[in-house]
Amino acid sequence: MISAGLFTGLSSLSGNLLTLYKLKQDGSFHDQQEILHELRELEAGNAHQRGLQQETQAARNRIHEAAIGNAYEVERDWRQAHIGIQVKAIQDRMDRQLEESPFSYTSDEFYSLVHEATRGGQVPALLVAPFFRDNLSGQENADGPHSFRVAVRRKWLQSSWSSDLVSLDGALSRPLTNTDVDIFQIQRALRDLPVVLVYGEVQSSTRVWPALCAWNIVDSPELRSVQVNFPPLSLPDASPQTPATSASLLSFEDELGGSTAITAGLIAEWFHLVKYGRMPRLHTLIPASLASERRVIAAGLAASFEVALERSRIDPVSARVGQASVYFDVGLRTHAIAAASQALTLAESEASGTSTDSVRRLTAIFDSLGLPGEAARARLALESVARRAILRNFGWGNR
Repeated sequence: MISAGLFTGLSSLSGNLLTLYKLKQDGSFHDQQEILHELRELEAGNAHQRGLQQETQAARNRIHEAAIGNAYEVERDWRQAHIGIQVKAIQDRMDRQLEESPFSYTSDEFYSLVHEATRGGQVPALLVAPFFRDNLSGQENADGPHSFRVAVRRKWLQSSWSSDLVSLDGALSRPLTNTDVDIFQIQRALRDLPVVLVYGEVQSSTRVWPALCAWNIVDSPELRSVQVNFPPLSLPDASPQTPATSASLLSFEDELGGSTAITAGLIAEWFHLVKYGRMPRLHTLIPASLASERRVIAAGLAASFEVALERSRIDPVSARVGQASVYFDVGLRTHAIAAASQALTLAESEASGTSTDSVRRLTAIFDSLGLPGEAARARLALESVARRAILRNFGWGNR
């Protein structure tokens, strides 16, 4: 076998011989030499021209590539600068928000914290802001002393109804220096979560203006928020010459903390009744010595039954029985009889949805009020309600 290299050489030589033979056949040797010379010069010129073209194209390619690279670098630098400006603007805005905000978190972080603590709003949050002192600068207020916060928080935790709200002490890092704007920021950050906020101002170190604000307690367009402004209270004499200054001030703070705990508890009762239909209990947990406070609370709780009824959380009979029970517990006999009588009329009218438990409680209320005739009517109504319930369970309707 002839190797591939040898075969290639022979083929090239054969081609050259054929070319030379053709040239000899077509003209004289001299002419043939001139033709070959011209061909060689033409080929050399073509090769040179091709080289120039290739170099020109290569130069163009290099220029184009350089332009592309330069444009990319320019665009990259512009993008990086633009991103840097945006990041700086966002960071400045966040820093400004954190500096001006009454809480030490971003709005999203603050919402997430309260959302988790309240199990998605199943229980309202209790936020306590240190009281603002008008004789201190903004920084001095931020640095302290954080007046009344300890007393308000401790009185709430000591109350028998402390589980009705989730206390989040420390969520607010400073007094509400810009009261209305700060409250608006807190409301905007917490959006749909139920919140009870306790705050206040100390005027000239002699007078205290306590306040309480709550929102999302009752799902009603007419009652999106509740504002309670306590009457101004005079601080005890804080002069060094007064021997009992510290004891008087502590007693004053404790009384104020107790009042806010009761008020926050009343708002919490509204929430649990209107949202879950839970019967109120706050008026029974307050010491009997606070008879006036118990009656005021009972009146507020009786009104909450109207809202719960409007929201279809409880049936009409249960609402009136609940009102009668609350009034009876605090000694408002006339009001209790009026509410119980309305409940009895509804129960006797065979209104659908009446529960046997409500009518049974109504019977007990009439017995406690010393009204045997109404109690007997209530027992007959109870039998009728129970019979209708059994018939409905068997699908026989109200026969």
